[in-house]
Amino acid sequence: MRVIDSDGHFHEPHYLFEEYIEKEYWGKRPRVVKIQGHSMEEGRWAVEGKVVPRIPLSKGVGAGGFLYLSPRHKQMHMKDSSLDDVAGRVKDLGLLGVDVQVVYPTAFAFVSDVEDKGLAAAICRAHNNYVAERCRQAPDKLKGIALVPIQDPPAAIEEMRRAVQDLGLVAATIPGMVGNRPLHSPEFYPFFKAANDLDCPIGFHAVTGMHYTPWADCFTDFFSTHITCMPFSMMVALTSLTQMGIMAEFAKLRCAFLEIDGTWLHYWARWVNKHVSDAKRVSAGHHLEKGWGESPYLLPETTRDPTEYIKSGRFLTGYDEHEDLRYLIDRLGAKTFMYASDYPHSDTEWERVPSTKALETISAEEKSSILGENAARFYKI
Repeated sequence: MRVIDSDGHFHEPHYLFEEYIEKEYWGKRPRVVKIQGHSMEEGRWAVEGKVVPRIPLSKGVGAGGFLYLSPRHKQMHMKDSSLDDVAGRVKDLGLLGVDVQVVYPTAFAFVSDVEDKGLAAAICRAHNNYVAERCRQAPDKLKGIALVPIQDPPAAIEEMRRAVQDLGLVAATIPGMVGNRPLHSPEFYPFFKAANDLDCPIGFHAVTGMHYTPWADCFTDFFSTHITCMPFSMMVALTSLTQMGIMAEFAKLRCAFLEIDGTWLHYWARWVNKHVSDAKRVSAGHHLEKGWGESPYLLPETTRDPTEYIKSGRFLTGYDEHEDLRYLIDRLGAKTFMYASDYPHSDTEWERVPSTKALETISAEEKSSILGENAARFYKI
């Protein structure tokens, strides 16, 4: 069975924007700075006077490109964590048992925090050009993901179209919320319509230490921030997509909620649908409480139970073999889950593929789905 890593990563090399950003924005480019007396001697990305990850978080996954200069695992062939050593990365894919890897950014998921919209778009173009250039060195093994400046929907549409049609990238990635604006704000509707028209899947992904992440910005320590930044951001994204009702309207739209395993999705889909059902009862005249007057639920007629899109393979998530996959597949279907390594981050599990193949609780057909077929369908690989 073909194995596709639906959520690999690279760390942005320190020189990326010095070499790839347009001259017009070179003076404003993101750069790595060192912070005197701080625990992260390697430095942090700085742009517009802000640093990522935000102080005072300790180093970790959200450190992004700061730790790219040396391998993070003793068995790695890749000389660093960027996309510069494609041959070494391909050797590591062999160790992981992976045939194709889809490569997401690390630190620069925070591009949605950039206030200068022109600069944000320039950062995305630089990132996407670098990724496409490197992936062309092993086109059968590496597939790149496009950054888009979602805070500026027209520019995001333009860059998504360029990345897919001209650069050959296989999806666009955005966070679950844009600053303090949820994705069901009307301004983002054209972006999802364009993704549908382009047949471009959306990979929702956060990074520890972004300045605006639902609930994670309540904390100032890495432990708490990392726990909260991934799942809550994805829950917010799924809620917005359900509230918009766009999955029924846009039949090609596909969305993956990444780096948070799979068990959350069963609970959250039921919780969201409870409110969808309540909204339909209220709109039919069955008010939840006397005196409410007009319905507090204002949902489009196209709003559906999110489980409909989960079971049909249009809402997907990752998984961990330590979860009860039999339970999850029985309730959400085998089309829902995709193998994701998180390589080269520190939590890479080098034996995940053989461990999944060895599971006795799921069938060979189900293993084939979650190890490769679902990602192949989602990314059109």
